Amino acid sequence: MLLAEYFLTDSQAVIMIAGPEDTEPELVTVPHTLVRVRALVEKLSGTFESAPRRAEALEEASELLHDPLLADLVEPVADRLGPGDRVWLVPHDALHRVPLHAVGSGLDGHSVAYAPSASVLRHCRNNRGGGRRRQALVVSDPAGGPALTVGAAQAELLTGLFKTETLSGEDAIGDALARRVGAADILHISAHGVFDAAAPMRSGVMLADGLFTAERFLKLGLSGTLVVLAACRTGVAAVRPGDELLGLVRSVLHAGAPAVLVSLWTVDELATTMLFRQFYERLASGEPAIDALRSAQERLRVTTAGDVLAYLASVQAMATGSHAAARLLVAEARIRLMAGDFTGAAAACEAALRTPTEQPAVRRSAQGIRQRALLHHGQASPDFDRMVYAHPYYWAAFVLIGDWY
Repeated sequence: MLLAEYFLTDSQAVIMIAGPEDTEPELVTVPHTLVRVRALVEKLSGTFESAPRRAEALEEASELLHDPLLADLVEPVADRLGPGDRVWLVPHDALHRVPLHAVGSGLDGHSVAYAPSASVLRHCRNNRGGGRRRQALVVSDPAGGPALTVGAAQAELLTGLFKTETLSGEDAIGDALARRVGAADILHISAHGVFDAAAPMRSGVMLADGLFTAERFLKLGLSGTLVVLAACRTGVAAVRPGDELLGLVRSVLHAGAPAVLVSLWTVDELATTMLFRQFYERLASGEPAIDALRSAQERLRVTTAGDVLAYLASVQAMATGSHAAARLLVAEARIRLMAGDFTGAAAACEAALRTPTEQPAVRRSAQGIRQRALLHHGQASPDFDRMVYAHPYYWAAFVLIGDWY
């Protein structure tokens, strides 16, 4: 296990690297300033956020992740790692918003966890639960907000792997969460996330009775509980003087959780569900969370269009009502479009448009994908072996913060 802590200044970046046998850390300086790092991170974050709307955003994000500035910050750490070594990264300032594990290929093959600071990391390790994880509380697809495409599938992710209690629909309320979380080794929340930059402690996840904020998370007893926030931008925080992070991560860790799994940008729901499917299977087999996440990310990177379509077919029976059926058809159309199956994509969109739904966004998506499919019809043969989630946008958003156990 290696620990690497970053500190950005007006003249250079300093990296402090230490292994278990080191009596003092190695100091590495990199000639990149705080201003330059902030500018690059702002551009990278904006590109990831716009990826669902702009096709060219994925290419731009790839270029930024291979920027020499970021490579210079990762290479000194990668050079110290041996085969199979794990690494803890303690970012500073704007680097808290960067998926450093996805920069270039320097950390490929290594399990990576993050920490807000070395002192918080010690706090997290002291809150480590004992023994194997057995009990899970799942909060999924709360009523009142935009419905998830595969909400029912997310609710079933942990079933059969752990003793699971599920709160969904109208039952997914804050008071029920607070009453039941004490017995859980794992808390999985699959809902829509909200980040409030002006008041980060009012960031939270949307439950059936409203926003469950960072302030409310702070009051939960989470000692020994691995918290998984399978929602958008749950790992984004406001940085205050002293590099103090305000937001969901701070609240969850200070409430006693040894670790929290969060996202750095607005995520793709289907890719996220498939990622966590792998993550929990590995976790249930006894893998530490840090290794289970790396394994799940590696598996998602090589997931093919055929794999995704087979998974969608397997969850079709879970769709309750015409709205869910229409959303699944749009998801299928999007994957077929990525695979170059333009005939199949258009057919899935037409089926979605025939399916009764009162959700205008679903119809707009179906119409837009159908137009693109018809535009490209006959230009290429379908490639169902195409790895549709290879780009870091799909697999790198989620980071484990805190203890790696």
